[in-house]
Amino acid sequence: MAERSVRRAGLAARWRSRPGVVRVAAGLLGLFGVLLVLIEADERQLGVDVLVTGAVLLASAVALVWGGRAGYWLGVTVAGLVTVLLLVALARDPEVVGGFVTAVGAVPLVLLLLPAARRPRRRSRTARSPAREQPQAWRRPFAGGWGSFAFMLLVGGLLSAAGVAMALTGRGAERGAGASIALFFFACALIAPLFRPRRRRGRPRLETVELGRSRERGVVVPYSGSGTVLALVASACVGLACLGLVVFAGSFADDPGESPWPVRVVGTVGALFFGLGALVAARRGMGRRWRLVLTPSAIVLATGRARTVVPWDAIREVRATEVSTYARGVRVSEPLIGIDLSNPEAIETGPLERLLLPLNRRIAADLALPIRTLDVEPSLLLQALRHYHQHPDARPQLSTDAAVSRLHAGRLTQAQSAGDGQVE
Repeated sequence: MAERSVRRAGLAARWRSRPGVVRVAAGLLGLFGVLLVLIEADERQLGVDVLVTGAVLLASAVALVWGGRAGYWLGVTVAGLVTVLLLVALARDPEVVGGFVTAVGAVPLVLLLLPAARRPRRRSRTARSPAREQPQAWRRPFAGGWGSFAFMLLVGGLLSAAGVAMALTGRGAERGAGASIALFFFACALIAPLFRPRRRRGRPRLETVELGRSRERGVVVPYSGSGTVLALVASACVGLACLGLVVFAGSFADDPGESPWPVRVVGTVGALFFGLGALVAARRGMGRRWRLVLTPSAIVLATGRARTVVPWDAIREVRATEVSTYARGVRVSEPLIGIDLSNPEAIETGPLERLLLPLNRRIAADLALPIRTLDVEPSLLLQALRHYHQHPDARPQLSTDAAVSRLHAGRLTQAQSAGDGQVE
């Protein structure tokens, strides 16, 4: 019994040691093998060739995870053969469905050829700084984020292409419905890079900001300009897609006799939220000069030309949080850094932001900072905000180069709450 437990632990450790992108590719190859056998068995055409092909796909999936370097190259070879066979079949009989199948079948090969697939994953977590540990309040992404990236890119790309085909070949309202579908899933494919693990190359720096009648130096925590632009363009696409729900509501009803008004209500809310949100954000600079500034007296959240100034003394708590939504039973979580205020009237912000404060409090926190487009490690920012909130005597150093170096290196110490999984 003990020997079996040791063997299971070894297999689990080897699975965790593989890069997330390799695990996703292995899962897809194994799924293709199982689906091939099940489909052929349902059509009563199950033969030895089908069984052998399914076994090869399953064996290559196992080898990718537990076969070491040789298993990796075996998986690349099998994924390449699958792609070549699908391309040959598509060349002989070009059709839209065949193109979709070929695109899906080529995903494992694309994933395995990425540089991250050949990069060894760090097995020990003891060497990592506590500041870089992900809080438990942020749901751990599937396969290290590569699973979400592959899923969104694959589904978004295929269904946006299907929407374009529907818009070009449909009739009447079907064309508008196809364009709406294409816009929505194009937005999903567009923001897929924000879900994959990546190196955040931004570096904190010092900057002087105006606070009322005084000027203060503080540490700038930058946001990614390109990432912010991607998010804004995707929001605009979703807003236009929701507008299509309003105009072509009848084409989206499950039953031809069903009332289109529920679809129109959902489309109106989505168009206002995403469309107006993207328009307001674009007027503030399309991602240029989006940053967070930590000064000795306050936090300054600058979104283009708009600013929100939050005095340290007006903050009650800084915590990791997330907003979860459910689409067709699938949970979608958006991690955030939440700032709860003890005195909302003490902050300086715009009329729209102040109007949304009660709604923000119900959804996540009084102020919710997005982290996907941050150009530094989110856990470092979370730790810095907590540290300087809980240690007022340390805030004067925010105007010096020492704070920049300490934040960049993650050399901040603080007492962390057990709920967020941090250590002191």
